[in-house]
Amino acid sequence: MRRTLITAAAATALAFTLAGCGGGDSETDTAAGQTSSPTATASADAESAGSAEDGAAAATKTACDTAVPVSEENAANIEDDFGKLIAAAVEGGSAAETAESEFRSKLAGWSGMLQSLAVDPVDADVQQALTETADVVAQINDPDDNTPMGQVADLLAEATGKLKTACA
Repeated sequence: MRRTLITAAAATALAFTLAGCGGGDSETDTAAGQTSSPTATASADAESAGSAEDGAAAATKTACDTAVPVSEENAANIEDDFGKLIAAAVEGGSAAETAESEFRSKLAGWSGMLQSLAVDPVDADVQQALTETADVVAQINDPDDNTPMGQVADLLAEATGKLKTACA
């Protein structure tokens, strides 16, 4: 959750930075009764396109730097998480309810983080990998999902591998 907030703050700062770039001279030119030349407009358009590409590259790097380690860690720990969940279920009572709530909350947070990163202006292949990984995690978190526990780790490892490949 903290990483999502940091990512959102970085994206907001980047958006404000990009919004503030260029454009100050056109008001001065208009106030002086001059118009911008086509060359200046084309140059400004090229700079704007370059800034958008730089923004997408920065957003992609941030998304990858956030999503890959979290996904690797969560995928690697899923069997331990299942073990804790089963142990709490055997114990029964409120411990089982608490363990299930924490397990589902962890998966929902993971899926939500990936989904929020996928709506950032990231590269298309990274966006697709983020979305697919979020979908796999959400599917596993669905109480009606019947995926065997033995396959869950493989599904998460595969989705995380695709995410790493897209981010490479």
